[in-house]
Amino acid sequence: MNEKRMDAAGKPLPEITDATRPFWTAAKNRKLVVQKCGRCGTLNFLPKPWCIDCGGRQLDWVEVSGRGTIYSFTTASKVMMNFPGWKADLPVTLGIIDLDEGARMYGQVIGIKPEAIRIGLKVAVTFEDISPEAGIPKFVPA
Repeated sequence: MNEKRMDAAGKPLPEITDATRPFWTAAKNRKLVVQKCGRCGTLNFLPKPWCIDCGGRQLDWVEVSGRGTIYSFTTASKVMMNFPGWKADLPVTLGIIDLDEGARMYGQVIGIKPEAIRIGLKVAVTFEDISPEAGIPKFVPA
């Protein structure tokens, strides 16, 4: 049985695969990247072996600005028992972000009280190191 790797605070670390390594490595280097289809130009997030629009398989990693708008969000004030490492961070707000370049991704929204977050809020990416090989993008008000 595979046990999840945890960081020092007890939060699960991502499983880094050949398909996702470019994303995590770029985030470690303070860059936000998404896949771009070589056939139709669609930006894809989450990483996939094919384009979400045309099914093309020529996907390149491209850097995006990290600026966007909150499309939707939710705030958690309780932690599931199997992830106690998140307790110190409560409440945690997760947002679905429409990036200015057209891709949609999700990420934690920080630097703002949950009651001040609203749909349509402009945000910008920031990064947090989570392991020696990976960083994670988070979003702050722009």
